[in-house]
Amino acid sequence: MVIRVLKYFCIILVASFAADVVAAKTVFPMPRLENSCAHTAVRRDVTTLGPTELQRFIRVVREMHRRGWMDGFGSMHDHISHQIHGNEHFFAWHRRFLRHFETLMQQIDPDVVLPYWNWGTFWNNPLADPVLSSAYFGGNGRPGDNCVIEGAEERWGRNYPSRNCLTRKYRYGSTTGAFWPMRAVRDVMNTAKTHAQFRSRIENGAHGIVHLGLGGDFETMWAPVDVLFFMHHAMIDKVWAEWQSHDPTRLHAVDGYDASRQPVTAQSLMPFYGEEVGTALSTNGPGYCYVYDDVPAPPAFRPRRSATLAFNAMVNNTQPL
Repeated sequence: MVIRVLKYFCIILVASFAADVVAAKTVFPMPRLENSCAHTAVRRDVTTLGPTELQRFIRVVREMHRRGWMDGFGSMHDHISHQIHGNEHFFAWHRRFLRHFETLMQQIDPDVVLPYWNWGTFWNNPLADPVLSSAYFGGNGRPGDNCVIEGAEERWGRNYPSRNCLTRKYRYGSTTGAFWPMRAVRDVMNTAKTHAQFRSRIENGAHGIVHLGLGGDFETMWAPVDVLFFMHHAMIDKVWAEWQSHDPTRLHAVDGYDASRQPVTAQSLMPFYGEEVGTALSTNGPGYCYVYDDVPAPPAFRPRRSATLAFNAMVNNTQPL
């Protein structure tokens, strides 16, 4: 059910679970993407943010949590998980999802930009990563209930898919295990020649191992209830942007198949958003308007964006929610 309210949309997502049929309802804004870029933001490594910048980001995500928007993102991602994983919608859809999140951040504080979590820095010993410390976003959940009790998300609750604390449960008890080193990521960048090859190896490798390593809510399809999800996926998006920068044709075309084994092209519509994949192929295209701090900026261009597709909050080729 989609309701138009002034400048943005809200969507009511309803989920039913197992024999108990637990229903979770979340309402959150669905802002339109702009048709141009007033300025280009720079996404940076979260550990390079100054104290004031970090605290502003934390204040914004805490407010989003207070408003219930984190539950909304978790619900959306969970509902269409089979359409956006294991196929060629993975990169473009998550880029759009991150931009949705960032746009809501900027409704609260227009100067805050989504940072990325470079898990490659401490890939061999994630326990030494400051991002997983009390100074940033906390680490393992406490014994017994796996609740996160330190950092910016200290004692966060969640209401999706049921009422509980935010949880993490490290893969090997007290440790996540190693993540992918950047040399392995760059090996994929240098050897994958098609979008499908690159997506498969990154999604199932560098991306998946972090979800499995943190465990708890982070290894579920409602992982966006944890703000670390968005910083992790910003890193994945940065990796994709760097691979795209190696060949300008990658900014205009994709290949491979969707979950229904239909070919994915730049004209295919992204699940839920109903926008063409081609609109998400450049980070500084209309409505996206960002670059990464250490990735060459793609040339500015205007992908085809029909006025009727500027925003379309429909779930395509899915069962009704």
